[in-house]
Amino acid sequence: MPSLAAVLSRVPYFSGLDPAALKRLAGEARERRCAAGSLILAEGEPCQGLSFVVRGRVKVFKLSEDGREQVLRILGPGRTFNDVPVFDGGPNPGAVAALEDSVVALIPAASVHALVRERPEVATAVIQVFAGRLRAMTEMVEDLALRGVTARVARLLLECSRGSPPLAEGPGDHCAHITQHGLAAMTGSVREVVQRALKTLEREGAIALARGRIRVLAPEILAAWSGAGRQQG
Repeated sequence: MPSLAAVLSRVPYFSGLDPAALKRLAGEARERRCAAGSLILAEGEPCQGLSFVVRGRVKVFKLSEDGREQVLRILGPGRTFNDVPVFDGGPNPGAVAALEDSVVALIPAASVHALVRERPEVATAVIQVFAGRLRAMTEMVEDLALRGVTARVARLLLECSRGSPPLAEGPGDHCAHITQHGLAAMTGSVREVVQRALKTLEREGAIALARGRIRVLAPEILAAWSGAGRQQG
């Protein structure tokens, strides 16, 4: 497993820090091992600091009153969560759970605040990251309000194939770790409707489905569906 300093160098907030600063910051982090399926952070709890993934994958999600899950992000090594309350002082806005056996780490909020005050490059990175997430959330709201399920699924698979957040950590032509349940949770739908959407995309030659894997064959077809925002299915 890579050192904490090496993982921190992949965190957008800290990627501009020199090795000595990364090593000092790593010395303040507290590691925690999390079994697959375990809850890492509960929605509404007080925030202790900035958390990031060292190994494995986690999901950030919210639950409705009737128990329906909306997955907001899926994160791998070097990705942070619990960012907002670190800076606004509020409680955790969402819950976080391990999708597989994982290791996460937490940097105390006071240490993060000190870095933002002392290192302009960190403050700039924070602004850039939050702006990107605001843009992504705006697009998610647009998807839920204006696009049909097939269009939303197509867009998520296209992002995955490009290695874009929230579904993937790196580029590739397959989305092996994404389940139909996960797609449903991220598109605000249900598994049966997502299954029909996947079959539609498979018939059109955009993807191939086999043994629980989703392989992207024609990104241009996914892009057409995503941009069209068709309302059927």
